[in-house]
Amino acid sequence: MAPGWEAFCLDPKFVRPAQTRAGFVLSSERERMERPHHLETAQTSTSSKLTGIVIVIAIHVAAITALVITLASGQIMKQIHDIQASVAAEKTPPKAPPPPPPDLAKPPPPVAIVPEFSVQQEAPPPITTVKQAPPAPPPAAAPPAAPTQLESIQRTHTTPPYPTISQRLGEQGTSTLEVAINTEGSVTACKVTKSSGSERLDTAACTYVQGHWRWKPPTREGKPVAVSTNVNVVWNLKDAQ
Repeated sequence: MAPGWEAFCLDPKFVRPAQTRAGFVLSSERERMERPHHLETAQTSTSSKLTGIVIVIAIHVAAITALVITLASGQIMKQIHDIQASVAAEKTPPKAPPPPPPDLAKPPPPVAIVPEFSVQQEAPPPITTVKQAPPAPPPAAAPPAAPTQLESIQRTHTTPPYPTISQRLGEQGTSTLEVAINTEGSVTACKVTKSSGSERLDTAACTYVQGHWRWKPPTREGKPVAVSTNVNVVWNLKDAQ
């Protein structure tokens, strides 16, 4: 404390009138200044903890109260809906079934009155029969054409050339051939039925006849037919050139 302040306080002029007020203030100030600081800190911390605990408890109580109120309101709403549904169900009485239709007697079916008519039938006209002339007989079919014989075309039946080797070897004789003639008169096949004694002369005779000789084929019912015939080819060294 300042020295001037202590002298001022001890002055009897000022101590007595203000003893009641200043003495109490000075004693309180001295106690506060002399009290240890850690006691004030401990009291402050304890009061803060109590305040926090009270706040947490208040929050939990408020949350539980809100939850209980919410559940109670939901249960109450459900009961209200059930009551409304039961009241609505009671208000709508079941519909009575419709009465059966009355039995109506069916009227008798109408009777059709058919008037009677008398129709006078006229006598049918007399039937006159007219004799028709019999149909003319069909014309007689023309008799089939008489078959014709095979005819050779002589201008084509020339003597085949004499083979040179056969001339040198003195080969000669008659080759008898069986030839097949088609509907056009051409030779389609040739076969030696009797040899001239020389195979060379027989082959030359077949080759020449098949390539050069022609016939007029025979006909049967007006149509040409294919036939076979035999021909002779004479090989004579006197005719060789």
